[in-house]
Amino acid sequence: MDDIEDTNYKFNSQDIENIWYIFFCLADSTFSSVEVSYGKKGPYMLSGETMMSICKTLETIDFCFHRDAYSDAYTLLRKYRDDLMQYLFVLNVIQNKHGLTDEEAEKFTINPESMMKMIELDVSILVSGERKTDAELAMEKWIYNVLESSENKEDRKQFFDTSKYKSYLVSNNEKVEYIFDNFLVDKWLREDRKLNNYVHANGIRFVMDNYVYQNKKEDKELIETLQNITDIFLSLLSVIDSIKFHSSDYLDALEMGMKPQEGSQYWVCPIIVEYMNDRFDKKLLQYIQNNEGNGMQFMAEYYAD
Repeated sequence: MDDIEDTNYKFNSQDIENIWYIFFCLADSTFSSVEVSYGKKGPYMLSGETMMSICKTLETIDFCFHRDAYSDAYTLLRKYRDDLMQYLFVLNVIQNKHGLTDEEAEKFTINPESMMKMIELDVSILVSGERKTDAELAMEKWIYNVLESSENKEDRKQFFDTSKYKSYLVSNNEKVEYIFDNFLVDKWLREDRKLNNYVHANGIRFVMDNYVYQNKKEDKELIETLQNITDIFLSLLSVIDSIKFHSSDYLDALEMGMKPQEGSQYWVCPIIVEYMNDRFDKKLLQYIQNNEGNGMQFMAEYYAD
């Protein structure tokens, strides 16, 4: 039997491979940090599916990049950006589900029978959908794989587009709004225009870039676009749900029957710490650290010997 490593994709670009490792880490952490809710078709969850798909997309981008198929690579970068923004939209919606209110939950006592009744009531409200927003109901159609039906075209039109994901996140999360307004708006607009130009072939050069030999300037621009999209995603995820960045050290120790190292539940995956500290504006990184909400350690100084 061939060595399993022989089946793995061999990257040509070290920069793309480094970003692949970020999403490989996020795939692991999102599979162990599952979001669960209930709808009329039963329970559903959001796990690491998007991150695994992103890893495959990065492999294909690397292949196109290596073959100088820049138009194809940029088209896949558009998919990369869109899938990541969709993940943030779905995550934000599912985490803000409308079941029992805090005031209603406080009426139950802390004993098994009362807690069971509270859970049953919460689930019944979620299943009924009576308190759910239009965004929640549209998101569930995506989860249940019925969004593509013609009868759901209004949900697609209202919510399922990258510009709509961005608008929804900015409008429903003050931390996201602050980060966009102060750190990301120019980066977003610049890359959004470039991706649209390639996807819609807004000029013959965007077609010719797929076969005409390019100099190293094109290499640098494509990598910069990939990194800018990654910057945007990591910035927003860090204030939407910083737990998704957790390193595996804490859980690995528990699974091996060992005592986890003190504070390791707050460690961020090392490659993400290195990437964010190397690339992010220091004020942005400090804002993230001050506002991530779960005690996760994004600053490199936390890991200094």
